[in-house]
Amino acid sequence: MISHSLSFTHRHLYYLSQPLTGKETSLWIVFHGYGQLANFFLRKFAHFVSEDRLIVAPEGLNRQYLNGFSGRVGANWMTKHERSAAIENTNNYLNSMLSELLPQLPHLQVVHSLGFSQGAATMSRWLCQTEVSLDKVIFWGGTPAYDLEPGVLRKRFRNSRVLVALGESDPFLQTEQFQEAQARLLEAAIPDIRTFHYPGGHELEPALLKQLFLM
Repeated sequence: MISHSLSFTHRHLYYLSQPLTGKETSLWIVFHGYGQLANFFLRKFAHFVSEDRLIVAPEGLNRQYLNGFSGRVGANWMTKHERSAAIENTNNYLNSMLSELLPQLPHLQVVHSLGFSQGAATMSRWLCQTEVSLDKVIFWGGTPAYDLEPGVLRKRFRNSRVLVALGESDPFLQTEQFQEAQARLLEAAIPDIRTFHYPGGHELEPALLKQLFLM
């Protein structure tokens, strides 16, 4: 069996919190977790929408039924199958999204990003191959991708505020892979990094989300 790869035009969507006006000074890019859809994830940030704050939610390129062969649909950022190609495709999609948005934001002053669960790893891989200046970067219930070396993380986020949100009863925090990734993040010795704990599981906790979003 011989495997061949090819390139073709792929159309994909992303969601905005509101129509663009050109008055926006702040941009948030929020990455959903495994099995979620961007439009539903974006609703969790509805209270933070304002005339000068735009929130954009990209969506994983892969979709699947969450139970069986019908019913609710979710998206994911990648699986272990054809991993390198999935990372490249996702980065190309996110780069295209940003290239489309930035010219429409003439008064943009600051960019923030939040990655939840699997979205945290995707966010970190993408940000480490971009040069956009970042103020706040939030890892919520997730960590940077395990293949990003501490030196790469330190260089990319040395001028950013890195915030880590962890649920006290989040089962994913007990996995060996999470512990190793968290250790690499701490080893990176990012100048401004803070960790916040909340009473809850693998979810966005509203009170802490508001605190981190607005701080």
